[in-house]
Amino acid sequence: MIVNSLSAHPCFKTLDPELCRVLDRHCTWLKTAPGQWILGQTANDRDVYFVMTGRLRAVSHGVRQDLIFSDMEAGSFFGELAALDGGPRSLSVFAVNDSTVAKMPCPVFVDTMFTHRPLGEAVVATLVARNRAMTRRVGELGALDVRSRVHAELLRLARPDREDPKRAIIVAPPNQSELASRINTRRETVSREINAMEREGLIERRRGAIVIHDALRMSARLEATAIGS
Repeated sequence: MIVNSLSAHPCFKTLDPELCRVLDRHCTWLKTAPGQWILGQTANDRDVYFVMTGRLRAVSHGVRQDLIFSDMEAGSFFGELAALDGGPRSLSVFAVNDSTVAKMPCPVFVDTMFTHRPLGEAVVATLVARNRAMTRRVGELGALDVRSRVHAELLRLARPDREDPKRAIIVAPPNQSELASRINTRRETVSREINAMEREGLIERRRGAIVIHDALRMSARLEATAIGS
């Protein structure tokens, strides 16, 4: 899929076509391969990046391992914090698969954010959502043991099964190393917990998927654990 205009991004769909073409000319268009780094956590630039196609991942580099913060699909954006406060980057970003990204200079982004309401609203909504997600994850890391953190992350990745309201399915689940990076633990620990969950009948590993047999019960157990912490 070839995308060469911001008009394909949700933040700019209602922008006047001529103004959108002006913004297109201000942007640098990046074609990224899987594994290619786009942004470094210590970088000092203030550009903002709009994801046009593909999927990117934001990580924080740690001493033992990288901690995965979030995946960003087409229609999202990142880099707005540095553009708004002038501070250094807080995370690094790399491409999970072939992706297209539009890099917008900071002054252009700020001016457009205050003159094009849909972009301004998207920035506010994104900041709120990321703050809520960060608060939730900090709470989990502080209050939950590893087993409960594995349960919480699997539930977060799962989607309801249309054929059975109790069940949930994770399509193309992360490998154990990636799951460990999401919850700040070791791969061996995740492996033990996943195997234990499978023995208990809580989950079933299928080709290309993980089935949670009773997501409601798992969620209730997780909530009880959090309250008792």
